[in-house]
Amino acid sequence: MKIKLAGFTVFSLVILMIVPVYADINNADLNKETFTIDDKFTISGTISDVDRLMLVASMKGPNGEKLVKNVISNHDGTFSFIPVDAGLIFKSQGEYTITVFTENQNIVNGTVIKLVYEKGVASILPDYILELTKIGNQNIDETKELSFTVSITDSAIPQLEFSLANQPTGATINKDTGIFTWTPTESQSGGHIFDIVVKSGVLEDRETITVTVNDKPVSTPEPVVKEPNTTEELGLASFVDETKDPQSYVDRYENEASYKKWFDDNYSEYSSIYQAVGLEAPEVVEPEVKVKKFGICGTGTKLIEGVCTVIEKPNVKPWWQFW
Repeated sequence: MKIKLAGFTVFSLVILMIVPVYADINNADLNKETFTIDDKFTISGTISDVDRLMLVASMKGPNGEKLVKNVISNHDGTFSFIPVDAGLIFKSQGEYTITVFTENQNIVNGTVIKLVYEKGVASILPDYILELTKIGNQNIDETKELSFTVSITDSAIPQLEFSLANQPTGATINKDTGIFTWTPTESQSGGHIFDIVVKSGVLEDRETITVTVNDKPVSTPEPVVKEPNTTEELGLASFVDETKDPQSYVDRYENEASYKKWFDDNYSEYSSIYQAVGLEAPEVVEPEVKVKKFGICGTGTKLIEGVCTVIEKPNVKPWWQFW
């Protein structure tokens, strides 16, 4: 039993000795955060084991650009690639990825550094995500103010700058606070599509929104009660020839039955023939109606027009006095 145990112990030690030790990347960084296409940059960092190992830096671009560099780590676990010419990798605008891993690591387990290259400048992308808080479409009436504050999902992200793209006339946003304001005019009804943008260094996020501007509500005026039509409102009737004496029309109306009927049937909006031809209507004097009165008068009087009137008898002499 002891011999077997001793043999097992020796065998176990041999197994421990041949099992390789895998080291991982502790960290990997570039020596500068921003550089131009004419610069050189260095990738350096540390690994979790002090044994010297081969490290690989695989660099890939948005349009298939690819560059691979190798280096042996130092005895103290540090490493530093020889300076890389930026122009060898950065050839088109967009996002680039540098993955650093050891010879014993799979590339998917390596340390990733992301950069963005545009307008001749490459910049390291932060390891956080810049994202706008959902804004959504808006609705407002003409001449009414629309106001809201734009924010991001991670309030800890520094150096924010807000802006608008393709915004309607008059719409503004405070670049520091994200306060949006707009008072559309009466000529800006309809839908307006534009972008709200936020930036932090090389990071950017945007949301396209639609603001619908409604026509300004029209108040219903109080109904106006019109007075009966006057001559000023109606004017002269269409048949009137102003070169003629207007009285001639009145005369025909009063003397010709057919003319009177024609006028009454076709020009009922006028109160009279006088109004139609522009003359003042004569005042109508009502005839005095005499009411016959009744009564009894005394001898020698007679009721005349309601008054007892004395009737004088002729002074007739007796027949014997005629001569």
